[in-house]
Amino acid sequence: MNGIINLLKPPGMSSNGATVFLRKLLNEKRVGHAGTLDPGAAGVLVVLAGRSTRLSDFLMNHAKRYRAEIAFGKRTDTLDSYGKILEERPCSVSGERLMQAIPAFLGEIEQIPPDYSAVKIDGRPAYQLARKGVEVRKKARRVQIFGIDLLAQTGENRFLLEVSCSKGTYIRTLLEDIAKSMGEIAHTSFLMRTASGGFEIEEAYTADEIKAMAEAGDFSFVQSPEKALMELPEVRLEAKYHFALQNGQKIPYAAPEQRFRLYCEERLSSRLGFALSSSS
Repeated sequence: MNGIINLLKPPGMSSNGATVFLRKLLNEKRVGHAGTLDPGAAGVLVVLAGRSTRLSDFLMNHAKRYRAEIAFGKRTDTLDSYGKILEERPCSVSGERLMQAIPAFLGEIEQIPPDYSAVKIDGRPAYQLARKGVEVRKKARRVQIFGIDLLAQTGENRFLLEVSCSKGTYIRTLLEDIAKSMGEIAHTSFLMRTASGGFEIEEAYTADEIKAMAEAGDFSFVQSPEKALMELPEVRLEAKYHFALQNGQKIPYAAPEQRFRLYCEERLSSRLGFALSSSS
């Protein structure tokens, strides 16, 4: 099995659990995902199977889009509604006040990953250490926030936001930092990834749908690797280069240094790399 699955991950399923589910269902050892999604979050999880796992690093670099609800007045250890309440405080937050705070978080910002996250500390996920009460020092990382839109006020001191951002962005941290800048406390009460690169939530399949289709012998939910590469320019090579291409050898080709889709003998190559000039 070779291809890409746009999975609508439900809350409560970990990203690793999703890959285990599909590994068993597809009877394919090589299964991975292109960007962790919090266990408590729902939405688009791009899963790669077979040779398509080679595209993992490429797809992880794609921008993401989320819908998230920020709930003011309560802070938890996990920064979401699943964690232990650390503090509660009365507040009165308006949409206008929230909108005034948002511009400071657009563009390149620094984030410190939350204690409950998959970031590795000495080879171990931070959440494993946090569960044991181990305090760790985490390095700040730079991320890009392309846009934050206020969609609606969903309740008293609760607001639904849409966030477009780079890979590695922690929405839970972003919302907490916005609240801090306002002199308030808050947590993420709802989180859904609505897009990862070119994969949209409207085209995603639920785990139940995938299971039913696979049991019926219908694997149309597995998309071609080309779906992930359509943004790249196309280059077609002569058939004589097929062996060299499949074995990672250099190929004389005059082209600007950039990534592109390579076709040889009318087939998309599993190789994705930079062009080599005719002098290489």
